[in-house]
Amino acid sequence: MRRDRHALYEAAVQGVEYDLDVFERIYRRHHEGRTFTDLREDFCGTAAIAGAWVTRRRSNHAWAVDIDHATLEWARTHRLPHLREAGCRLRLVRGDVREVTRPRVDLVCAMNFSYWVFKTRDQLLGYFRAVHGSLRPGGLVIANAFGGTDAMKQLVETRRIATSTSADGRLVPGFTYVWEHASFNPIDHHLQCHIHFRFRDGTGMKRAFTYDWRLWTLPEVQELMREAGFRHTEVVVEGWDDKKDAPDDTYRLRRRFENQEGWLAMIVGVR
Repeated sequence: MRRDRHALYEAAVQGVEYDLDVFERIYRRHHEGRTFTDLREDFCGTAAIAGAWVTRRRSNHAWAVDIDHATLEWARTHRLPHLREAGCRLRLVRGDVREVTRPRVDLVCAMNFSYWVFKTRDQLLGYFRAVHGSLRPGGLVIANAFGGTDAMKQLVETRRIATSTSADGRLVPGFTYVWEHASFNPIDHHLQCHIHFRFRDGTGMKRAFTYDWRLWTLPEVQELMREAGFRHTEVVVEGWDDKKDAPDDTYRLRRRFENQEGWLAMIVGVR
């Protein structure tokens, strides 16, 4: 049986409706209850966020930018046709996210820690400067991050994923998602991670995805956003339910929070 690594990734990692709900709540807080219409998804991969955005309202438009031709072609083949009329309001753009600045949009997102491919200060500053130039006045950039005491350790985490349906309607049988921190260098914060998949028949897909990142800290990212021209930055952090020993699936604005083994946050820059 031939398995599709992109469909598996979306089933295991993507929570696009939840992410969009958070984006809208943050945007409304900064714009007197008004939401936005034009979104750009940087490092979009299969354009799951952008695709979900255009299906929310007929007034919504999205641009999905990625440098990888094959992944964009997957989105063109497996996602666009199934969006029907909404697909006309989604544009797939192949290019370097530091070089795409038009059209100007209301919100740019860089999710799944994708901007961590920029390992130097100059590279990340250049990216945020390009984003700043891509936004309308009052526009937002939202980038997520993880951290905690386990972030700098070698580790392997597994999670069982239930049977689901892919972007093009195909059945994705249940499987096990494996997240591995293979190495971390405390001198330069370079972090290498892998995603593996294991299947019920005993087979697997080893290193289906590999990431070579710099583990950026929250103050570093905020400082670079402000240096790029953003007038305000803030951090929203996913809460933790001590009784369930699990995330509570709610992001809250924080100026201080207690470090723990692992946490998820979103950094917001306001133009």
